[in-house]
Amino acid sequence: MIPRKKKQNLLQFNDEDIHRFNLIQKTKPKSLTFGRSLYTFEYQQQHYWLKTQALNINQSYEAGFLNELAFYQQFVDQPNSSNNPPDFLLPFQMIAHLKSGEGQQESGKPALILSHAESLLGDCSGMSLNEIKKTLLKVLDVVDQLHQLGWIHADLKREHFVEYQQRVCLIDFEQVQKINSPIKLQNLTATPRYMAPELFHVAEKNVQTDIYALGIIFYEWLTGQRLTAENYQDWAYLHCQRLSIELPEHFAALKNLLSGMLAKQKQRRFTNIYTIKQCLLTENA
Repeated sequence: MIPRKKKQNLLQFNDEDIHRFNLIQKTKPKSLTFGRSLYTFEYQQQHYWLKTQALNINQSYEAGFLNELAFYQQFVDQPNSSNNPPDFLLPFQMIAHLKSGEGQQESGKPALILSHAESLLGDCSGMSLNEIKKTLLKVLDVVDQLHQLGWIHADLKREHFVEYQQRVCLIDFEQVQKINSPIKLQNLTATPRYMAPELFHVAEKNVQTDIYALGIIFYEWLTGQRLTAENYQDWAYLHCQRLSIELPEHFAALKNLLSGMLAKQKQRRFTNIYTIKQCLLTENA
């Protein structure tokens, strides 16, 4: 038998038996060419994700995946965290060398297993302003937890917020970095849709760039529309000059909140999650 959990939030699968599960391929074609594989599988009526990366195929994909594994590893290594990893993490397990089996997996691939979770930020058109605020606070809380631990996510997207057993979790830590880490943007993968204006000028990522990305996530969620641009230059123009906050009338009370998160100039943008939560809590209903 394979025990599902040994400690809170730490899965304990037998890596030799992984290949015996019915692994369902979910990898995007482009990612496959870069050595990335993503599968789903079921065990004891629970669903899981399996993520692997072949080595020596694509330096960027490999570096991102190893960065994510290192982020998770700290919560296994630290005695005070091994029993209680942060609440914003899904139950997880890392496998250093996933064994091959029946042609489905090659030997030696590092792997990450996560419990399946549901998308958090679905259609909000039928939600009350009070319900919206509660959801935004939950999202802000998990990002705040990450920042308080000394990390920025550095790649926040709407799909990276999920709900597992009535708690909000964050996923995809491939670009995570220490706050105030001297890592330049050109050394990282960035998604233009969520890039703060200063990142288009090769500034370093920091807490405020996480806040800007979060502002874009909130804005698209509340309006029910995705921002559009044809290319990188158009995204730069949108974020640096053209973006204007226009909300549905019933969410108008949140305009000051979004304006503070999406200020084009850093000195006018919220500096931390605490100030955002204070603004949200004092907005008129």
